[in-house]
Amino acid sequence: MSVRSHSGALTAGLILIALGVIFLVETFDASFSAWRLIGRYWPLILILIGVKRLYEYYTWPEVPPAPDNAPPKE
Repeated sequence: MSVRSHSGALTAGLILIALGVIFLVETFDASFSAWRLIGRYWPLILILIGVKRLYEYYTWPEVPPAPDNAPPKE
């Protein structure tokens, strides 16, 4: 499993946990509305996704080019 797909799986898991917690709190507290919260702060979600992408872009390790093991052409 590559680092990139592993990072994506971690992010997806954290998002699912966060959504589950939000809806669980909504179930127990009648004054809390998850839809109002999401409706108000959805741009923040886009900003966080963008920041995460930029972080991954700048921290991705550079891989040196593979040595050319092909026999010389005559």
